[in-house]
Amino acid sequence: YLATLGEQHPDTAWTYNNLGNTYSSKGEHDKALQMHEKVLQIRLAALGEQHPSTATSYNNLANVYFGQGQHDKALEMYEKALQIRRVALGEQHPCTADIYNNMSRSYASKARSAEQMKMKSALTKEWQRESEKYRTKALGIYNKMLGPTHPTTIKCQSWKI
Repeated sequence: YLATLGEQHPDTAWTYNNLGNTYSSKGEHDKALQMHEKVLQIRLAALGEQHPSTATSYNNLANVYFGQGQHDKALEMYEKALQIRRVALGEQHPCTADIYNNMSRSYASKARSAEQMKMKSALTKEWQRESEKYRTKALGIYNKMLGPTHPTTIKCQSWKI
């Protein structure tokens, strides 16, 4: 793609996106972050802030931050992705539910980390409530749009906060 379409083409961005996801799955978070930041810049320039693919870039950056345990940064990126998906795809779209699910996981992980550090506090409880709130939203959308027997619905239902 690079030679044919150029560095700033959205299809080139998909290649970088796939590289970023591969690095992320290998635990190479710094390389993944570089790729996903490059993808975001291409998509912002080529597609604009409100495009669903731009939301995917924010989500993927958030996933890398989540993998690094940087939950505040992850939540910031998830929030950006959520705002775009709500407008571009609608509240009841499964891709919007994916963001709610990811936010739930991030809040749950923050709460678990605090508990492991013996930091039982009102903040920990708040993170648990936020996690459950977002999980409930995701599960409601998955049930409605995909059905109760869809693998995504079942997976969301099965994990505990």
